[in-house]
Amino acid sequence: MYFSKATLTRCGRPRCGAAIRWTITEAGKKQAVDAEPITNNHPHASKATRAVHCDVHGHLRSRTITTARPLVAGEARMMAHAITCTGTRTTPPPRRPAPARPRTPSPYDVLGIPRSANPTEIRRAYRRLARELHPDLNPDPGAAEKFKAVTRAYATLTGGR
Repeated sequence: MYFSKATLTRCGRPRCGAAIRWTITEAGKKQAVDAEPITNNHPHASKATRAVHCDVHGHLRSRTITTARPLVAGEARMMAHAITCTGTRTTPPPRRPAPARPRTPSPYDVLGIPRSANPTEIRRAYRRLARELHPDLNPDPGAAEKFKAVTRAYATLTGGR
């Protein structure tokens, strides 16, 4: 089978530079195959599992050769370039972990109740803490922020009712 020289490129990995052809797989992804077809007496013939053909638009298409779908006329047996590539794969630098965000307590923790609490227990806990932390009744400077947190937690658990 004859393939156009226009489909011939070079592998871009460092220390490889082998001649390859880009094909489109049945899944629609690009895959590099070695430039020349493999014959049955080639030493790596058992690894050559790609059937490559040129479609009506001039695109190279490839598929896996299986016993259910053997090589047919008009297809060339080729090897995926990943098997023979001698280049080194360039990997991106490791990602830095995102800075840890301070863990916000759950609404249940803010109100000091178990997660299995019913609406009556939620309301009782909110009212007790509201009386204790209300800025008009508690002169502590941090009480206002705690009161706001308790109010937000109650609104979250009750849906703003």
